[in-house]
Amino acid sequence: MTGRKIVRAALIRGVALRPIALIACGVAASTFSAAPATAQDYQNVTASGRVRSTNGEGIANATVTVTSDAQGFTRTTTTDASGTFRVAQLPAGSYTFNVSAPGFTAYNETGVAITLQRAANDFTLQPESVAEGEEIVVTAGRVQVADFNRNTVGTVVELGELATRVPVARDISSVVQLSPGTTSGDTAFGNQPNISGSSVAENAFFINGLNTTNFRTQIGAVTIPFEFYQTVEIKNGGFQAEFGRATGGIVNAVSKSGSNEFHGGILFNWEPDDLLSDAPNTLVRDNDARELDRQDFIAQLSGPIIKDKLFFYALYNARNVTSATAVTAFGGGTLANPTIVGSQYFREKSDSPYYAFKVDFTPFDGQRLEGTFFDTRNLVQRDVFGTVASGRRYNPTTNDPGNYDSTTIFRTGGINFVGRYTGTFTDWLTISGAYGQNRDRDTIETSSPDLASVVDGRGGLNVSIGNPIANNETNFDRREFFRGDIDVFVNLLGSHHFRGGYDRENLTTRIVTQSNGIGQITLLDGSPTDEFGITTGQYAQIRSFVNGGTFRSKNEAYYIQDDWSLFGNRINLQLGVRNDRFLNRTIDGTAYYRSGDQWGPRLGISGDPLGDGTTKAYGSFGRYFLPIAASTNNRLGGAELDQERFFRFSGLGASSQPILTTQLTPRNGEPCLAGLAGSCLVRNDGAAGDPTSLIAGNLESQSVDEYILGIERRFGKFRVNVFGTYKNLNQSLEDSAIDPAVRAFCNANNLNRPNADGQTCQTIFSGTHQYVLINPGNNAVVTLSDPINGETGLRTIELSAEALQYPRAVRRYRAMTFQVQRDFDGRWGGEFSYTYSSLVGNTEGGVRSDNGQDDTGATVDFDLPGLADGTFGYSPNHRRHNFKLFGSYAPFEWLTLGANAQVTSPRKFGCLGTVPASRDPDASALYGPSGTYCNLNSDGSVRTTPAAAGEVLPPRQIVRRGTAFNSDWLYSLNLDATVKVPTDTFDGFFRVSVLNVFDTQQQLDFQEIGTTNGGAPRADYGAVNAYQAPRSVRLQFGVNF
Repeated sequence: MTGRKIVRAALIRGVALRPIALIACGVAASTFSAAPATAQDYQNVTASGRVRSTNGEGIANATVTVTSDAQGFTRTTTTDASGTFRVAQLPAGSYTFNVSAPGFTAYNETGVAITLQRAANDFTLQPESVAEGEEIVVTAGRVQVADFNRNTVGTVVELGELATRVPVARDISSVVQLSPGTTSGDTAFGNQPNISGSSVAENAFFINGLNTTNFRTQIGAVTIPFEFYQTVEIKNGGFQAEFGRATGGIVNAVSKSGSNEFHGGILFNWEPDDLLSDAPNTLVRDNDARELDRQDFIAQLSGPIIKDKLFFYALYNARNVTSATAVTAFGGGTLANPTIVGSQYFREKSDSPYYAFKVDFTPFDGQRLEGTFFDTRNLVQRDVFGTVASGRRYNPTTNDPGNYDSTTIFRTGGINFVGRYTGTFTDWLTISGAYGQNRDRDTIETSSPDLASVVDGRGGLNVSIGNPIANNETNFDRREFFRGDIDVFVNLLGSHHFRGGYDRENLTTRIVTQSNGIGQITLLDGSPTDEFGITTGQYAQIRSFVNGGTFRSKNEAYYIQDDWSLFGNRINLQLGVRNDRFLNRTIDGTAYYRSGDQWGPRLGISGDPLGDGTTKAYGSFGRYFLPIAASTNNRLGGAELDQERFFRFSGLGASSQPILTTQLTPRNGEPCLAGLAGSCLVRNDGAAGDPTSLIAGNLESQSVDEYILGIERRFGKFRVNVFGTYKNLNQSLEDSAIDPAVRAFCNANNLNRPNADGQTCQTIFSGTHQYVLINPGNNAVVTLSDPINGETGLRTIELSAEALQYPRAVRRYRAMTFQVQRDFDGRWGGEFSYTYSSLVGNTEGGVRSDNGQDDTGATVDFDLPGLADGTFGYSPNHRRHNFKLFGSYAPFEWLTLGANAQVTSPRKFGCLGTVPASRDPDASALYGPSGTYCNLNSDGSVRTTPAAAGEVLPPRQIVRRGTAFNSDWLYSLNLDATVKVPTDTFDGFFRVSVLNVFDTQQQLDFQEIGTTNGGAPRADYGAVNAYQAPRSVRLQFGVNF
């Protein structure tokens, strides 16, 4: 029509005054509409928004029809009195929206993306008749608006699409690293991610609602074929109530699915060793001998079985991965002129294929069944060369591998499946349920089980010279889970979306561990201060270790969350609570830990300060709980036989096995068990202990409190987000010695009468007799492991935090994050983030990076009071500055260029040394360099030179965590180019990705142990253990149809 002036406006007239008018009318008499909501569960979203007229007023009873572009199902709803609509439980994907209302011209748009991060849209309808010359404030159309009921921070990666144009390593940990503020964990943990100040042992991983986290160690998850991922959401914080069992981050993935069109493709992926650069050599890795060649063939096929009803997706991933690694050890000398010993050479090969399958069935609109299956069982064969046992060692100068020694088989992965039902019965009621199993295995089998491992600890250095595998291990894990959820929408004093549910995990782990040969052998020097009482000569310590059994745990949770919209869409409250309950059992099925009710509030508020749906101010508070790792069941509730024998030896015989002569009697020795002769130091007698003496009666699960405050603004295709995060550790679980506190308790209460065997409280609890799982810094209610004071029963007593002498576990994370995202539009898109943060405390959480301990909850932290000295400081996971930028640009239809860059500030290191006997004799004698006491030069630096003849070293001093030296900054740039094959016959492409383009060789990990077991300076302190991953090249060729 002519004569019509069209004016586009960012603000709809009168919106800014609407909340005041509503308040004036009285909240009790009003029914308010919902804010645009994208409430999501583990794989579905709720698409919602508002339908308005061009004058800005909401249109009641408008019809909104949503049709899946991929699978053809249709869902229809109507708007309420304010024009608000919602369509619950939609699979993420592309949809066609048809919006109509009497008296208005219908609006139709295809290809509207409804994803975990983008599902809120406002629609404007134009009246069918407009008076001549009347000004139109806003034309008909759609505007993507902020997600006001979503306070989750992190990022959502549409991996099925992003991985084709942005260079990222083909593993889930590298994908997680795209999220703001995440860092890579220590090399000892396989570079698993640290999220929002947590350790690598505090994250949870899901795909299609199935929890795939390793519940035995709590580190990482089951491997999933990379091409199986469609979407990966990294939740740094602000979880809704249905998400739990993590005090770090949650990695929530959705797999690919089939559609109404047949699609298929093959992909060849090759990462050739010839194009892999070498990192510099270190004292523990001869990197110039490293090899790595990876070849993948991936075939995918998807389509309809019954059009608009039944769909499938299938994947087959053939793999061929070969590698070689040379391991060395520092045997003395100086860093400038080291003596390299203990060399070994490994060749590994893995060619186990992966499989995945997904089926979707929509018998009729509103009813949906889904099934997911994937098999990632993997076998790695490691051939070992060049140990002393083989007769000819690996040569670090020529890279000659030496003689073949043995073969080790590693088995990992398992068969996983999950099924889900979702039923939408009315506009206000949706019910869903799921069942699945996650299986994993982790076994180690050596071809030389008759040969013992041998570590040469003479001279204070530990060098492997025998069988590199100390134990044969068999670990099988199974998680069976059930969950049910309900969504209810109600209009009452505003608009509510209530979501509640229950989920339960039954966990079973079967663990068998047995020492190879006659046991784990360590060669040692006797001394007047020897912990075993062997004062002279050299001797062999032989540890015989057998443990295993089947252990069960149960995790369950109830939750409810209300997304409550008020004041005409201007305020949204998220009022949620989750009750987590954890149960852990011993080998005989006895429950040794029942958490009881653990209420975790999940509270949030968001507002629309400008009233146009493009700006969101938000804040949230959440409390999260972490279950006890299943490995703790084995350690505390198992029937572990652990004893040590001691012998003189007259040298090394065949296969580096010591030639044993006279058996020695250790301090506090007792008759050996399990048919072994002589006197042993018996750590555990093979009988299942009373679990009540192993865990505090008032133990609380690990938990953190999290506060987030931020503001988000959309500018067309850009989203700018600025938010602050504060996370505080409330409780930590540690196995700690209680002997000093028990002795003090007995003295204070006159409980020192001898028992029938003559033992008193002071002689029984003489050092490290009883370890108990406690919350450091709290009083502990404990059951003593032995009777005291002439009694026959076990006493339960309360030990004060002051008597236990352990500080409270502290970890505080503060961060400010600036994030900019631009949706990819076929031309370009990307994301930039900068995080400024501080992470301090006296515990890392579950694991310990500075000495590489990955036995979750059983590190040396808080084992003895002296080991806690000097531990408060910057965490190994502290990174002050963290910059990330990734994206892609398509200058031509046939060419796409991608980049992925990261700049991270240094990690801070301290010094691990032996605690002086004057401070803690047990820590000094039993733990070696596990404290923070080191030898210092006059300038305060850590001393690495030995004492000169006649020199008496001054007392070792505390080197506080993170104060000794820093690593390098990390600079990483990945680039790639994808070129389409110029043919109409098929859709093909070539792609080249270069990771670490400039081959920067930053020093990232260092030797942090600064003393020998006896407390003398270590010459290799501060030596580089690991460099940045060297430059590598990935070549891909794909054909799709």
